[in-house]
Amino acid sequence: MSQSETWKTVGILGGMGAEAGVELAHRLITLSGARTDAEQIPCLLYTNPCIPDRTANLLYGGPSPTEELVRSLQVLIDAGAELLCIPCNTAHIWHETLSERVDVPIVHMIRTMAANHDRSLGERVGVLCTTGLVRFGLYQSACAEHGLEALMPTEDELEQYVMRAIYGSLDEGLVGLKGSNKGETIVGLMWEAAQRLIARGASALWLACTEISLIKEELTALSPVPVVDAMDSLAEELVRQARRARA
Repeated sequence: MSQSETWKTVGILGGMGAEAGVELAHRLITLSGARTDAEQIPCLLYTNPCIPDRTANLLYGGPSPTEELVRSLQVLIDAGAELLCIPCNTAHIWHETLSERVDVPIVHMIRTMAANHDRSLGERVGVLCTTGLVRFGLYQSACAEHGLEALMPTEDELEQYVMRAIYGSLDEGLVGLKGSNKGETIVGLMWEAAQRLIARGASALWLACTEISLIKEELTALSPVPVVDAMDSLAEELVRQARRARA
């Protein structure tokens, strides 16, 4: 039996943002421990640019992403996925609904992040995430379940720094991380938000948006406290759950 036969097939629902699914697939390759092609984790990536924006739905009443998320997950299942994931933190607001609508388990990115937190990094974590996630409290509740305190950006910090870095600004002619801009201005905006969390007592920074994951190296270089990426946590959990011996 080859090593490839000891893995479940992982289905990645991408497109939220565009680079997140590709980046997660790359991290799975890195973490698999494979020495040959035949030992890699079987992985299906479906990038769907038609999923309505989650933040637009939550904050401004835009179209719901629910049905397109369900349809997209089913595409992966029909293609052979045995374990699903969605590399978009905000999309986990719909996790319970989606889990009820499909027959294959969906790894919960946010619960995984809280459950696997390294306690040596402290118990007060600064969470860089979208406005929708802050308002719906997913990270706050997941942290509380595991004895952690989640320090969240204020509404002003979200508007001035985090969301501008992610989405850019039409008025300023600024392209954000959604548009694959990882330049100095974007990193600077996110670092402004991060510094404020550190000043309030965060002993570690959590990158809790898969767009922010794309500037992990830059933020790590700036930060005096450890930087922990939810995408890394998800990738590690997928490797654990995908490993199995087939009969």
